Amino acid sequence: MRYLAPVCLLLALLSAGCASSPDRVRPPTAISTTASVKAEQGPFQPDANLYLCPNATITNAFEADSGNRVMNFNPVVLVDGKVVMTPVPVNNACMTSGFGRRFGRTHKGLDLKAPLPATIYSAAPGIIREAEYGSGFGNNVVIDHGQGIFTRYAHLERFAPGIRPGVEIGFGQPLGTMGQSGNATGIHLHFEVLNGNYDNARRSFGLNARNPLSFPAYGMQTAKR
Repeated sequence: MRYLAPVCLLLALLSAGCASSPDRVRPPTAISTTASVKAEQGPFQPDANLYLCPNATITNAFEADSGNRVMNFNPVVLVDGKVVMTPVPVNNACMTSGFGRRFGRTHKGLDLKAPLPATIYSAAPGIIREAEYGSGFGNNVVIDHGQGIFTRYAHLERFAPGIRPGVEIGFGQPLGTMGQSGNATGIHLHFEVLNGNYDNARRSFGLNARNPLSFPAYGMQTAKR
Protein backbone atom coordinates (compact mmCIF):
# COMPACT_ATOMS: atom_id res chain seq x y z
CA MET A 1 0.00 0.00 0.00
CA ARG A 2 1.50 3.29 -1.12
CA TYR A 3 0.96 6.31 1.08
CA LEU A 4 2.94 9.55 1.10
CA ALA A 5 4.77 9.39 4.43
CA PRO A 6 5.29 12.65 6.35
CA VAL A 7 8.67 14.30 5.84
CA CYS A 8 9.39 14.04 9.57
CA LEU A 9 9.07 10.25 9.51
CA LEU A 10 11.23 9.91 6.44
CA LEU A 11 13.95 11.96 8.09
CA ALA A 12 13.66 9.93 11.27
CA LEU A 13 14.13 6.70 9.37
CA LEU A 14 17.27 8.19 7.82
CA SER A 15 18.57 9.11 11.30
CA ALA A 16 18.25 12.80 10.62
CA GLY A 17 17.32 15.40 13.19
CA CYS A 18 13.55 15.19 13.35
CA ALA A 19 12.41 14.82 16.95
CA SER A 20 9.77 12.37 18.20
CA SER A 21 7.29 13.14 20.93
CA PRO A 22 8.94 12.37 24.28
CA ASP A 23 6.05 9.98 24.99
CA ARG A 24 6.42 8.08 21.71
CA VAL A 25 9.19 6.11 20.06
CA ARG A 26 10.53 6.14 16.53
CA PRO A 27 9.93 2.85 14.74
CA PRO A 28 13.34 1.22 14.16
CA THR A 29 14.41 0.60 10.57
CA ALA A 30 14.53 -3.12 11.45
CA ILE A 31 10.73 -3.14 11.16
CA SER A 32 11.25 -2.73 7.42
CA THR A 33 14.61 -4.42 6.90
CA THR A 34 13.49 -7.71 8.47
CA ALA A 35 10.03 -7.63 6.86
CA SER A 36 8.65 -10.09 4.31
CA VAL A 37 7.48 -7.17 2.12
CA LYS A 38 8.97 -3.79 1.30
CA ALA A 39 5.88 -1.61 1.56
CA GLU A 40 6.19 2.00 2.71
CA GLN A 41 5.98 2.77 6.43
CA GLY A 42 3.15 4.95 7.70
CA PRO A 43 2.91 7.88 10.12
CA PHE A 44 2.35 5.87 13.33
CA GLN A 45 4.80 6.21 16.22
CA PRO A 46 4.05 3.84 19.16
CA ASP A 47 3.41 5.25 22.60
CA ALA A 48 6.32 4.67 24.95
CA ASN A 49 3.98 3.59 27.77
CA LEU A 50 0.86 1.49 28.25
CA TYR A 51 -1.65 2.13 31.04
CA LEU A 52 -4.37 0.03 32.62
CA CYS A 53 -7.82 1.57 32.23
CA PRO A 54 -9.24 2.73 35.58
CA ASN A 55 -11.81 0.39 37.14
CA ALA A 56 -11.23 -2.30 34.49
CA THR A 57 -10.95 -5.97 35.41
CA ILE A 58 -7.64 -6.93 33.79
CA THR A 59 -6.87 -10.58 33.11
CA ASN A 60 -3.20 -11.58 33.17
CA ALA A 61 -2.12 -7.95 33.46
CA PHE A 62 1.52 -7.06 33.95
CA GLU A 63 2.49 -5.25 37.14
CA ALA A 64 1.55 -1.57 37.11
CA ASP A 65 2.77 1.39 39.16
CA SER A 66 0.62 3.73 41.25
CA GLY A 67 -0.31 5.66 38.13
CA ASN A 68 -1.61 2.52 36.34
CA ARG A 69 1.41 2.47 34.02
CA VAL A 70 2.35 -1.08 33.00
CA MET A 71 5.85 -1.85 34.25
CA ASN A 72 8.47 -3.27 31.87
CA PHE A 73 6.27 -2.52 28.86
CA ASN A 74 8.09 -2.74 25.53
CA PRO A 75 6.65 -0.53 22.74
CA VAL A 76 8.64 -2.41 20.06
CA VAL A 77 9.14 -6.17 20.42
CA LEU A 78 10.77 -9.05 18.59
CA VAL A 79 8.38 -11.97 18.06
CA ASP A 80 10.12 -15.35 18.19
CA GLY A 81 13.36 -13.73 17.04
CA LYS A 82 11.76 -13.17 13.63
CA VAL A 83 9.39 -10.21 13.32
CA VAL A 84 9.79 -6.71 14.76
CA MET A 85 6.44 -5.12 15.68
CA THR A 86 4.56 -3.00 18.19
CA PRO A 87 2.22 -4.83 20.60
CA VAL A 88 -0.09 -1.77 20.89
CA PRO A 89 -1.01 -0.47 17.40
CA VAL A 90 -3.02 2.58 18.54
CA ASN A 91 -2.08 5.81 20.31
CA ASN A 92 -3.36 7.12 23.66
CA ALA A 93 -4.71 3.70 24.61
CA CYS A 94 -5.30 1.97 27.92
CA MET A 95 -5.84 -1.75 28.42
CA THR A 96 -9.26 -3.01 29.50
CA SER A 97 -8.44 -6.72 29.29
CA GLY A 98 -5.28 -8.74 28.88
CA PHE A 99 -4.40 -12.14 27.49
CA GLY A 100 -5.51 -15.16 29.54
CA ARG A 101 -8.45 -16.63 31.43
CA ARG A 102 -11.52 -14.40 31.57
CA PHE A 103 -14.99 -15.50 32.67
CA GLY A 104 -14.00 -19.15 32.33
CA ARG A 105 -12.59 -18.84 28.81
CA THR A 106 -9.25 -17.88 27.32
CA HIS A 107 -9.12 -14.30 26.08
CA LYS A 108 -6.76 -14.55 23.11
CA GLY A 109 -5.55 -10.99 22.81
CA LEU A 110 -5.42 -7.50 24.31
CA ASP A 111 -8.43 -5.21 24.56
CA LEU A 112 -7.43 -1.57 24.14
CA LYS A 113 -9.53 1.57 24.53
CA ALA A 114 -8.62 5.05 23.26
CA PRO A 115 -10.31 8.45 22.86
CA LEU A 116 -12.40 8.60 19.69
CA PRO A 117 -11.88 8.81 16.84
CA ALA A 118 -8.98 6.38 17.20
CA THR A 119 -7.05 5.14 14.18
CA ILE A 120 -5.79 1.55 14.26
CA TYR A 121 -2.45 0.93 12.55
CA SER A 122 -0.58 -2.08 11.19
CA ALA A 123 1.78 -3.47 13.84
CA ALA A 124 4.38 -4.63 11.30
CA PRO A 125 4.74 -4.90 7.51
CA GLY A 126 3.03 -7.77 5.77
CA ILE A 127 0.29 -8.96 3.43
CA ILE A 128 -3.37 -8.58 4.34
CA ARG A 129 -4.93 -12.07 4.40
CA GLU A 130 -8.38 -11.16 5.68
CA ALA A 131 -10.39 -7.93 5.77
CA GLU A 132 -14.03 -8.74 6.36
CA TYR A 133 -16.99 -8.74 8.71
CA GLY A 134 -17.55 -11.69 11.07
CA SER A 135 -20.27 -12.08 13.69
CA GLY A 136 -17.68 -12.44 16.47
CA PHE A 137 -14.82 -10.14 15.48
CA GLY A 138 -16.95 -7.71 13.48
CA ASN A 139 -14.91 -5.74 10.96
CA ASN A 140 -11.48 -7.31 11.35
CA VAL A 141 -8.15 -7.44 9.56
CA VAL A 142 -5.58 -10.24 9.63
CA ILE A 143 -2.04 -9.48 8.43
CA ASP A 144 0.57 -12.11 7.49
CA HIS A 145 3.99 -10.83 8.56
CA GLY A 146 5.90 -13.81 7.19
CA GLN A 147 7.73 -16.63 8.97
CA GLY A 148 4.47 -17.89 10.48
CA ILE A 149 3.61 -14.67 12.39
CA PHE A 150 0.23 -12.92 12.02
CA THR A 151 -1.78 -10.17 13.74
CA ARG A 152 -5.55 -9.59 14.03
CA TYR A 153 -7.34 -6.25 14.57
CA ALA A 154 -11.01 -6.72 15.51
CA HIS A 155 -14.24 -4.74 16.13
CA LEU A 156 -13.28 -1.91 13.76
CA GLU A 157 -15.93 0.69 13.00
CA ARG A 158 -14.83 0.78 9.37
CA PHE A 159 -11.87 -0.13 7.17
CA ALA A 160 -9.44 2.46 5.85
CA PRO A 161 -9.46 2.99 2.06
CA GLY A 162 -7.61 0.26 0.17
CA ILE A 163 -7.69 -2.33 2.97
CA ARG A 164 -8.46 -5.65 1.29
CA PRO A 165 -6.97 -9.16 1.05
CA GLY A 166 -3.76 -9.44 -0.95
CA VAL A 167 -2.58 -5.87 -0.34
CA GLU A 168 1.00 -5.40 0.88
CA ILE A 169 1.16 -2.96 3.76
CA GLY A 170 3.98 -1.32 5.69
CA PHE A 171 4.37 -0.73 9.40
CA GLY A 172 2.14 2.00 10.86
CA GLN A 173 -0.34 2.31 8.00
CA PRO A 174 -4.00 3.00 8.88
CA LEU A 175 -6.25 -0.09 8.88
CA GLY A 176 -9.45 1.54 10.11
CA THR A 177 -11.01 3.15 13.15
CA MET A 178 -11.79 1.72 16.58
CA GLY A 179 -15.38 0.57 16.92
CA GLN A 180 -17.86 -1.89 18.39
CA SER A 181 -18.71 -4.13 15.43
CA GLY A 182 -19.40 -7.81 15.97
CA ASN A 183 -19.69 -9.33 19.44
CA ALA A 184 -18.38 -6.42 21.52
CA THR A 185 -19.82 -4.86 24.68
CA GLY A 186 -18.09 -1.54 24.14
CA ILE A 187 -15.93 0.42 21.71
CA HIS A 188 -12.40 -1.01 21.73
CA LEU A 189 -9.71 -2.78 19.71
CA HIS A 190 -9.19 -6.50 20.20
CA PHE A 191 -5.59 -7.16 19.09
CA GLU A 192 -4.05 -10.61 18.63
CA VAL A 193 -0.60 -11.95 17.78
CA LEU A 194 -0.89 -15.35 16.11
CA ASN A 195 1.48 -17.98 14.76
CA GLY A 196 1.22 -21.17 12.74
CA ASN A 197 0.51 -22.27 9.18
CA TYR A 198 -2.23 -20.41 7.33
CA ASP A 199 -4.45 -22.64 5.20
CA ASN A 200 -7.46 -21.78 3.08
CA ALA A 201 -9.75 -24.12 5.00
CA ARG A 202 -9.47 -22.84 8.57
CA ARG A 203 -7.75 -19.57 7.68
CA SER A 204 -6.82 -17.50 10.76
CA PHE A 205 -8.92 -19.71 13.03
CA GLY A 206 -6.30 -22.43 12.63
CA LEU A 207 -3.57 -20.24 14.12
CA ASN A 208 -2.31 -20.15 17.72
CA ALA A 209 -2.82 -17.05 19.87
CA ARG A 210 0.14 -15.55 21.75
CA ASN A 211 0.30 -12.94 24.49
CA PRO A 212 1.34 -9.69 22.74
CA LEU A 213 3.00 -8.44 25.95
CA SER A 214 5.14 -11.57 26.44
CA PHE A 215 7.79 -10.82 23.82
CA PRO A 216 11.17 -9.21 24.56
CA ALA A 217 12.02 -5.68 23.56
CA TYR A 218 13.64 -5.39 20.15
CA GLY A 219 17.37 -5.00 20.63
CA MET A 220 17.69 -7.73 23.28
CA GLN A 221 18.44 -10.22 20.49
CA THR A 222 19.07 -10.18 16.75
CA ALA A 223 16.22 -10.72 14.34
CA LYS A 224 16.55 -13.75 12.08
CA ARG A 225 16.39 -13.20 8.32
